[in-house]
Amino acid sequence: MEDFSLDEWEQERERLEYTKNYMNIVLHEAQINQGTLQENVRESISNEEALDSSLSYINYLTNSKFLQLATTELSILKRILDTPYFARIDYQMKGKSQKNVYYLGKTSLFEKDTQKPIIVDWRSPIANVYYDGRLGEVSYEVNEETIEGHLSLKRQFKIEKGELLHYQDIDLTTTDELLQQSLAGKADQRLTEIISTIQAEQNEIIRADLNRPIIVQGAAGSGKTTIALHRISYFIYNYAKYFQPEQLMIIAPNNMFIGYIAQALPDLGVEKIRQTTFLDYVLLCIGKKMKVIQSNKKLLTFINHKNKQEELVKWLSRYKGSLEYKKVMDKYLVDICNEMSPKEDFRVEKFPLYGAKKLERLFKKEYDYLPLIKRKEKIKGILQADLKRKKKIILSKLEDKYEDALDRALKIKEDSKRKEKVVYFLDTKAERIATVKKEASTAVRRYMKTMETTDLYEYYSRLFADKELLRKYTEDSLTEKQLDYLIAFQRKILKQKKVEIEDLGALFYLQYKIFGIDKEYRAKNIVIDEVQDYSEFQLYALKAGLETDMFTLVGDLAQGIHSYRGLQNWQTLQQTIFPRANYMTLQKSYRTTIEIMFLANEILHLVNEDLPKVKPVVRHGEKPTVHLYEQKQELIDRMIQVADRLHNDGYHSIAIIGKTEEECRAILKEMQKRKVPNVQFLQENEELEKKYLIIVPSYLSKGLEFDAVLLFTLNESFSQEEIDLKLLYVAMTRPMHRLHLFTRDKATLLLDKAHKAYFTVEKENERKSGEYE
Repeated sequence: MEDFSLDEWEQERERLEYTKNYMNIVLHEAQINQGTLQENVRESISNEEALDSSLSYINYLTNSKFLQLATTELSILKRILDTPYFARIDYQMKGKSQKNVYYLGKTSLFEKDTQKPIIVDWRSPIANVYYDGRLGEVSYEVNEETIEGHLSLKRQFKIEKGELLHYQDIDLTTTDELLQQSLAGKADQRLTEIISTIQAEQNEIIRADLNRPIIVQGAAGSGKTTIALHRISYFIYNYAKYFQPEQLMIIAPNNMFIGYIAQALPDLGVEKIRQTTFLDYVLLCIGKKMKVIQSNKKLLTFINHKNKQEELVKWLSRYKGSLEYKKVMDKYLVDICNEMSPKEDFRVEKFPLYGAKKLERLFKKEYDYLPLIKRKEKIKGILQADLKRKKKIILSKLEDKYEDALDRALKIKEDSKRKEKVVYFLDTKAERIATVKKEASTAVRRYMKTMETTDLYEYYSRLFADKELLRKYTEDSLTEKQLDYLIAFQRKILKQKKVEIEDLGALFYLQYKIFGIDKEYRAKNIVIDEVQDYSEFQLYALKAGLETDMFTLVGDLAQGIHSYRGLQNWQTLQQTIFPRANYMTLQKSYRTTIEIMFLANEILHLVNEDLPKVKPVVRHGEKPTVHLYEQKQELIDRMIQVADRLHNDGYHSIAIIGKTEEECRAILKEMQKRKVPNVQFLQENEELEKKYLIIVPSYLSKGLEFDAVLLFTLNESFSQEEIDLKLLYVAMTRPMHRLHLFTRDKATLLLDKAHKAYFTVEKENERKSGEYE
């Protein structure tokens, strides 16, 4: 606590007690209301006869809705009871004689009788002056109206378990001590407690125009993932009347990451949002189980340089993710449309009911806004309705025709001839009426069979069946070598009923164009994390299939370890796919210390992308330490000693990161030999566990953070190739507090390319002897 008077401290303590007491009253009332509503719902369900009444059914639905709201309210209040608010602002509107005092928290709470705010939601317009405003004259906007006034106080609180521990008055949130304390915390606190320390540049992104898409280039440790989640929360706060949380979707890089962000969602009030991966979502939408080759298998061949056709493999990955490949699909779709289009008159018996040209015009022109199968269903509906209407007319015409014929036959004077004609017309009439009725029952079904269709997998496979046709689709833009490789590779994997992640953009696009995306799978607002690893075609297909451009896209080109299939820059994305998007950057890193970031920036400088260096916030720590070793046993000894020391210093989240899985498994084997307890070898799509040590390959560490990292090379080394530089940069930017580097030769970690002032080399006499106990 700063030098505040005891009276002021007591006033804040009493305000906190008042807030907690009022919250307990509200919680008690909410529990009573919840119980009453539950009983009402139970009574409605048990009384089946009452449910048959539309009024009773409406009451049932109303009670169910209120029960859901009561349960949600109860859950939110329970979660914030220990920490009702985190800040206070004193604000006097221009022209008003009295200042207003607002306490900011994770939700709003008002006095029942007066509607006076007890807690103001951090997402409310007035809260913006806390995040963006300095003391003095400031303004904020409400419904496009600017409210001017004077901000005389910004106060931050530290409240734990309902007790006021500390508070301090601040001017700029970027220099406050609570931010430093938050950043000095441990990685296992995850993403849950950053609302009180959102910075101005982060707040700008959270509150950026909600009616436009946004692309965010966020440096490692800049909080881009967390800010994206807070933007969703802010969106729901502003559009709760128009959107349900279920209509929003987060597409995470993997299932492990979904688990990683899961703890933040309830506190933000967005736990009902759909969370998925791109792979899972595409497979859900196409409704077909396909074997997808693990994307990291290809990455590993590039890391290890084990593929003799590496350049062709990289080319194919880029090509299948390009908008050129999308053009191939569009040309192919024209042919599919022509194949499926009506080519014959629709007729029953000898009666033409609908001309082929008219049906073709409907299919290709009138319904061109629909997927092909939906157009086919429209045609089917038209034919069914038309047949139902015209069947009676046809039968009536037949009746009239043969009645006239019979009348004429009956006038024939010669008996034998008259009898012959009458029998003929009666038989023919009966036969044709029977034929009409029979054909009418199957006419639509038979006609629809002429509009040839197959399944998505078969459509995609057919694309590579005819080389000359594919050459036509590509407009001769591929070399013979490229065309042959494309066909051979695609035939090979498709024959095995497999596809690559690079194929998912095309498959999703074809699904959308041919079959459509089910409404239940669509979302109206989408967040994609690690977007640099997506291709242009994948993002184009998502935008088209979901029929919205309301995307929040966050990523970091410097961490684009899948750049062989991912984005090369943001400009193309903004110009060709999301032209309405705002482009914003987060260049400050809040994860790592200045010392760690300085060394990581040395590696970033070697990457080809024209990316600015990351700016670490003012938080100092130890310089990264380099440990030189000669034998593997010495490496293991030093790792265990360093890990023990870090644990003793209070760092509980410690990762050992190697370049490849093979390198990491070698370390795991040695750890197991020494019976080191609680070691997790992190594999793809696994969740992080609270273990003594986490061993993880560099390419799986992206998106994670730890208190400390032990980065090593054993038999592998990091080269100056783009993929190696990015993997090394990713690994170096995982720790919050400590970075230790283990190597036989500094060049294997490219430390020979870094300024010597940015790391220290452990001296022989500083080493501690002793084995793990």
